[in-house]
Amino acid sequence: MKIGRRYTLERPTTGEVLGSLTVTATEMFAVAGTFIPSPAFDPYRPLFDEDARLARQLAEDPDPGLLERAEAVLDGLMSLGLILRGESGRGYSTFLLGIDGDEASFRPLTPEEESL
Repeated sequence: MKIGRRYTLERPTTGEVLGSLTVTATEMFAVAGTFIPSPAFDPYRPLFDEDARLARQLAEDPDPGLLERAEAVLDGLMSLGLILRGESGRGYSTFLLGIDGDEASFRPLTPEEESL
């Protein structure tokens, strides 16, 4: 994955484009980027905000109750069926995604992009 590559965050079941993510840094298993939301992101923002809030709390407090809530939020995010589509039409359908303000991080669960 190259720095500068752009992806759109999409919900194929509804046809919504929730925003765009531009890669700013890559590590072995994670990618960081900037996120620019579209108006279609607004209904999903509270779920992503809660995910970011719980991630910050869990970094400081490994409370099992917090972990349980974070897992429930993650399940909610995963149930959206989001995809990250690159400019080539290829991208990722299985990934973990965090959005905190205009910053995003994601971890593909497959090593290579796939046709979407």
